[in-house]
Amino acid sequence: MSEELFLSALREWIEISMHRSRHAFIRNIRESDLSFSQINTLFRLYHHGSSPVNDLANHLGITTAAVSQLLEPLHQSGLIQRSESPNDRRVKLIALTDAGQALVNRSVQNRHAWLSELSEVLTQEEKEQLLPAIILLTERIHQLDVEAHPPCDSD
Repeated sequence: MSEELFLSALREWIEISMHRSRHAFIRNIRESDLSFSQINTLFRLYHHGSSPVNDLANHLGITTAAVSQLLEPLHQSGLIQRSESPNDRRVKLIALTDAGQALVNRSVQNRHAWLSELSEVLTQEEKEQLLPAIILLTERIHQLDVEAHPPCDSD
């Protein structure tokens, strides 16, 4: 098999799967009545835990004042909560509430729903053939992540 053929097939798989996931994600944003930045903030909190407002501003590439305006509707909707940092009372920490966690969980489930549809059209034999390759691809992606961002010592 040529490298070109392999990369072409891999690109096609990625494009199709990303299209399906992205389509479901966009549909979910529209149904939630939240902006992309608000959804992005919820996902950031979901993946990284509570964060100071200035970290969210850095992540989103906007000012802390803009983040504060973005957070207010999320707070009023009961999706996030504010608290003081135990180390510095001037620092406000933002975290997901149970309702915020549930909204993100639903979004993830909706984004991955097409995978169940795909699984239903595959035979058991096809699934058994694909599983080792999927596991290997996942391991190699994690390996790339570790090589790109090696753990640092705190000494």
